[in-house]
Parts: sequence; C-alpha cells; structure tokens
Amino acid sequence: MMNKKRVRETLNSLVDFWCTEKPMYKVDLSWIRGQISFAYLIGAITLSEKEEMIQRVSEAKEACRESVIGT
Repeated sequence: MMNKKRVRETLNSLVDFWCTEKPMYKVDLSWIRGQISFAYLIGAITLSEKEEMIQRVSEAKEACRESVIGT
C-alpha cells in the first residue's frame, strides 16, 4: 500500500525543485505532469492541489522559455 502522505511530500518537493531558477537537472514537463496526475488519481492530492501544481510548473516552464529568448 502506498503512503499517500509520502507521495504528496515527494511530489511537492519535486515541483518546488523543478520551479527553482537554476536546478542542476530538469526532467521533462510531461513526466512531471504525469506524476501529478497519478498522485491525484490515487487520492494523494486534491483536485485544487493538482491544478495548483500544474499551474506552477507551467509558469516555471514559460519563465524559463522567456529567459532563454530574452538573452
């Protein structure tokens, strides 16, 4: 049986890490979205948490794209 609290904590850490300005390594955005959807599917996070996490990673991706284009 999965520990849903642990899944939530790990996913929050992953999203926080992915949204930092200069992480050493960024996994693919679609993989992170899949992890978020899976966590919602198993009931580890609520719908509002899912939407908030998806929004955060999307905004971070857009900010990264703009910083690359702007240089």
